[in-house]
Amino acid sequence: MSGGTVSVSLGDLDFSRKPQLGQNFEAESDSSESLVPVCRPLYTVEDVLSWTPNKDGCKTDAFNIATVPLAKRTQQDGVPKTLVCHDMKGGYIEDRFVQGTWRDDCYLISHWQHIDTFVYFSHHFIMLPPPGWTNAAHRHGVKVLGTLITEWDDGAKRCRQFLKDQASCRGLADKLAQMAQHYNFDGWLINIENPLETPQVKILTDFVSYLTDVMHTAVQESEVIWYDSVITSGELKWQDELNDKNRIFFDSCDGIFLNYTWKEEGLQRSLEMAGDRQHDVYVGVDVFGRNCYGGGGFNCNKALSVIRNQGLSAAIFATGWVHEKLGADNFSTNQNKFWGLLSDLCPMHGPAALPFVTSFCRGQGQNFYINGQVVRRGPWYNLSCQQFQTTFTSAQFSQGKDQTRGNRTMDVCTKDSFHGGSSLLLGGNFVQASDALSFRLFSSDIPVQSSLLVSYTYKWETGADHTAVHLILNTTGQTKQWVLMEGDDNKDGDNGDKTSIRNNAVDQAVYFIALPDKECDRLYKECFGCTRNETAEQGWCTRFYMLKDDTGEGRRIEGIDLRFLRTGTVEGDTDVCLRLGEIRVMNAGDLEKKQKATVTKVTCRDVSWKKPQHPRTTTGDAIAANTVLFSATLQWEYLQVPSSCFDVYFSYKGAAGNTSDKVYVGRAQNSMYRVVDLPVIHDEADTENSIEFTVHPVE
Repeated sequence: MSGGTVSVSLGDLDFSRKPQLGQNFEAESDSSESLVPVCRPLYTVEDVLSWTPNKDGCKTDAFNIATVPLAKRTQQDGVPKTLVCHDMKGGYIEDRFVQGTWRDDCYLISHWQHIDTFVYFSHHFIMLPPPGWTNAAHRHGVKVLGTLITEWDDGAKRCRQFLKDQASCRGLADKLAQMAQHYNFDGWLINIENPLETPQVKILTDFVSYLTDVMHTAVQESEVIWYDSVITSGELKWQDELNDKNRIFFDSCDGIFLNYTWKEEGLQRSLEMAGDRQHDVYVGVDVFGRNCYGGGGFNCNKALSVIRNQGLSAAIFATGWVHEKLGADNFSTNQNKFWGLLSDLCPMHGPAALPFVTSFCRGQGQNFYINGQVVRRGPWYNLSCQQFQTTFTSAQFSQGKDQTRGNRTMDVCTKDSFHGGSSLLLGGNFVQASDALSFRLFSSDIPVQSSLLVSYTYKWETGADHTAVHLILNTTGQTKQWVLMEGDDNKDGDNGDKTSIRNNAVDQAVYFIALPDKECDRLYKECFGCTRNETAEQGWCTRFYMLKDDTGEGRRIEGIDLRFLRTGTVEGDTDVCLRLGEIRVMNAGDLEKKQKATVTKVTCRDVSWKKPQHPRTTTGDAIAANTVLFSATLQWEYLQVPSSCFDVYFSYKGAAGNTSDKVYVGRAQNSMYRVVDLPVIHDEADTENSIEFTVHPVE
């Protein structure tokens, strides 16, 4: 993979230039006048009808286009689904900043393994999901819906506009389908919470049906969900069940989201009414507990248990309660508790396709890391940077026969990271010499169709002198496990095929040793863009493996685990703790393809310069006296293969072409990035110098 560059001259700076950036930009804070890209809702019917996917030859609002496609995930047939409806302090708070913001106490979701559909909800007319939510959800195979809502007198006015006749309603539906396709999300929740005139009901039914049809054409696997609100008479009467008064809307779309004040007998009637579409009935659960069965909060499992006993799907509303009500200080603990109580009632999903790469980053952190080194100090939040989260949690250690073994712990930790803002901290205690401590990480259904390149990156906290660590791939076929061992005895690469060292028929496992150092040096460069020594300086070690399956069995990877084995002569209770920084599983041939990819046609536009008004940067660093602040939009092309993101760096370039060391600027989630108030040293006497930006793809 090759980066692209663009240079900007430091001669004759124009401090009067004020580029017009458009309406979806705003000041990053009250103390700053510099504009950053944001996501906003649409407020009127006119806003929607005037929207177009392209304007002046460019993609509309390109910063807000999510770039992560909907991933394949494990599926269970014939089980109810779980929808989560976001409602966090009115929406469009810190998550509206497309390139992230500089704090780490914001709301996020990390238990995607239990969610099938995520709805971005607020109380504006049209809610477009911020791309960070779509990228994070899609990475886990979760669909994302926007919301159309009408309420009160203003809502009735909007309904009169777009339900005037068939042409009006279909014109709006066409725009909504184009938006979902343009911004790369998966459908809509329709919530009409104001009374309608009787003639409008038939047009509304046509609108819902037509929107569902055009969505299915525009976006594969899309969904349109109706909220239980107005009924066939046009009255606003929440039914709390599926019945003859709202079934016409259910029959016109992909599902219904029932109101929260249901009774058990109503769920039974809903089940009978739905027939073979019972899993398209999403029974509402309000986490704030407003007249809801069980009272919400940590009692949501009581409501969910009743719903599942009827075999119906669930719509959990306002899961941000754990942050909004209980506070940010113990958010992670409370969120784990909340989902832990629901986990047995929500089918679990995991990865089902290659490549599979995760650094366990949750989309926020105390610092930002690349290859184990801090490249930007200070707290940050950007959901687009969230990586695949484990499908198993520490709850596994309190279940069944595992609950008393080794005092094991498994938690995401932001104190250190290999890539992004966090790593997975695994700990335990050996209580006898034969102990092995096992950690289930992922449930999966990944097909193996060619040779695999597998790696895992880790750092010892304690126990390195008496512990061996193995990554284990649980597989289908006659061999049940691929065990990835250390392989320290193979530094010179004198093993024949450098893959498996033995096949153990007793435990149905094939054991693999790590590739020798010489091959690892090449893979460090190709996978991370750095050397082994650069990561080792921070204590990180990566083992690479080449896995070959010659059985022709059509093997699948059904799970990924980590195991500690006690070694040496140390006896008695001994603690062990390891920080897992990355797991990578990919088809071996794909790595060569990615090396040929190149960033091209890097451009710089909407440039502005200004003199600093404050003595320090957003990271707290002092600003030198001869500093100016640079802002601009960088844009580029990257056509060969899809990329998850890009890292942007800058350096100083002299008249002779020599450049300084590169300084990290930020991470882009698509092929553009807004540089904001970058401190640049400016020597007015030297007009031939320039600054150079380099864009590197991150696979």
